[in-house]
Amino acid sequence: MTKVVHVKKTSISALCAVSTGWSFRGRIDPTDGAKTAVVQMRDTSPSGVDWTSCVRTEVAGRREPDWLRPGDILFPARGNVSLAVLIDARIGSLQAVAAPHFFVLRVSCPGVLPAWLVWWLNQDPAQRYLEQQAQSSTLVRNIARPALESVPVALPPLSRQEQIVELACAMQREETLLHRLRQTSQQIMTGLARDLLAG
Repeated sequence: MTKVVHVKKTSISALCAVSTGWSFRGRIDPTDGAKTAVVQMRDTSPSGVDWTSCVRTEVAGRREPDWLRPGDILFPARGNVSLAVLIDARIGSLQAVAAPHFFVLRVSCPGVLPAWLVWWLNQDPAQRYLEQQAQSSTLVRNIARPALESVPVALPPLSRQEQIVELACAMQREETLLHRLRQTSQQIMTGLARDLLAG
């Protein structure tokens, strides 16, 4: 007999506090000796944040930033690829903020895994909803905060969330290994062609 999994229907606003990234007055330029890392779009990928590529700069303002911490979720407000990224334990003790074109989601509801919520936001139902709600200016898609907050969420029990996250991680590892295998195979073929040319 199949076990029935109870799924709660809710929204992002019921599960998270949503804020915007740190507002810089001008360009985000690197500053010698600065310790604050700024996460920009180019520093992110489906596997997380590449902290080594983040610009280090000074953060000025009357208030101290709400520093990023493990469990926070970054979601781009602009661009045609809108994938959520998890801030995980690799941030360590680094002092970091998100660039202003990110929304920062911080889970405020017990029984919700941030890694699972990242997975949900990147799946077709959430992506289609955001596509329908997005505002387009020329070729760039903009997602307003109310649109992100209203994304429908089908929330399963915590144990089911954990299973889904484990499966997603296994699939990501498999994809990474396949990519490396394809690269190695291509290098072998290129080497073979060069050997043939050299006689």
